[in-house]
Amino acid sequence: MKHRKIDTPEQDSVSSGYSTPDEKSVQKQAKIKHLRKHAFVNRISFLDDMDKDSDLNKNKLVGFYNMLYVVAFYYFIINPIMTYWKTGQWIETSLYNQMRRDLFMCIVTWPLFYAWSHIALLIQYLAMMNIPKLLIFLIQHISQICMFVYAHYLVLTRDWYLPQGAFVTFQSCVFFFKMHSYTMTNYKMRREWIDQGCPKSNDPFSYPNNINFRNFTKFIMTPVLVYEPQYPQSGKIRWWYVIVKFINTISMLIMGYMIVSNHIYPIILNVNALTLVDSIFQMTLPLIFLCLTLFNMIFENYCNFWAELTHFGDRQFYTDWWNSTDYEEFNRNWNRPVYEFLYRHVYLELIFEFGFGVRKAQLATFLFSAMLHEYTLAVSLKQITPIMVMFMMIQIPVMLCTKRIKGTKFGNLFFWWGIIQGLPLILNLYLRFNELPKLLFE
Repeated sequence: MKHRKIDTPEQDSVSSGYSTPDEKSVQKQAKIKHLRKHAFVNRISFLDDMDKDSDLNKNKLVGFYNMLYVVAFYYFIINPIMTYWKTGQWIETSLYNQMRRDLFMCIVTWPLFYAWSHIALLIQYLAMMNIPKLLIFLIQHISQICMFVYAHYLVLTRDWYLPQGAFVTFQSCVFFFKMHSYTMTNYKMRREWIDQGCPKSNDPFSYPNNINFRNFTKFIMTPVLVYEPQYPQSGKIRWWYVIVKFINTISMLIMGYMIVSNHIYPIILNVNALTLVDSIFQMTLPLIFLCLTLFNMIFENYCNFWAELTHFGDRQFYTDWWNSTDYEEFNRNWNRPVYEFLYRHVYLELIFEFGFGVRKAQLATFLFSAMLHEYTLAVSLKQITPIMVMFMMIQIPVMLCTKRIKGTKFGNLFFWWGIIQGLPLILNLYLRFNELPKLLFE
């Protein structure tokens, strides 16, 4: 996704103090409006094998992608047979029995968070009634904090395992993103509307006409984390497309469970009997296959499923992150919805609203992302272990040291080596956190 580049001279003109306050405000508003306006266009998902116009179907290597689907199908069929021969069961159930514990309460958090998110809509109605800004500010942040507190409370007080905790924590983050984006985007639109003299318009997507239940609900259901009054539309719903994407999502969820229950969970249970090196090597291949499965499930199938139902036309939920030659490219390309939120509501706001320089804003955005990852893991695991923050911050000197190999084949190989070995290393350090001093110093 292309954005207007913000270079140092532009930022200096905004924050140097040489412009008058009115000129400075106009510059900020013009840049923010321009960036927001051109954020979304009609695009097809890169690996969408059901769309003949996707980049995948135009590529001569499409056969390799089809081969991966055949391999996944064979695994999906053969694994239950092998499990039955060994245990007399078609699928390993001990992990499933843990996951289904209090499952109803876990699942019902989604509609609860959905209902709670409408406080963001209420805030906009209050703003149109000219309620004091301080009160609106307090309602906004208290409502968002309460959602995190409730999620944290559920995870810590119920006998949940990692899957339940991760699901609830993930949902709280998603709805926080959406609530914050809806509030801040409409705040900027309201500010522009007032500056223009509060003109009346028949456009249903102009402020304040966009403030209504239908527009808000569609945003909540759309697989995107940043708010726009109107998104590019995809036309009629292709119900066969919806069915296939739904089946793929469920199938890959089941396959992910098979990978964990058969190849990763047994190692976790026996981790104290294994050396660090042994457990890392045993987890390496299962973890990379699990991550690729979950990536395809979420960004290619689940997101496209909801995009089709909501007529959302911009299907660029990721770009070719597998061709990354450093971790900056990877962080930017593998999860576009989160990247777009960080870019717009952390990076740009730090620059235009708080006067941060570009470098400081980049560092602060990266630190915010690291802390968010750490929060998700800390709540899910019910323990504070700042391993994820440590590994994400290590990426900064690594990116500086690998500038010379950026854009090269060796850079891509180095990137893949880091991903493949980093996943089992991070997991093992979490599993062995109490033994970390011993592992590091003995």
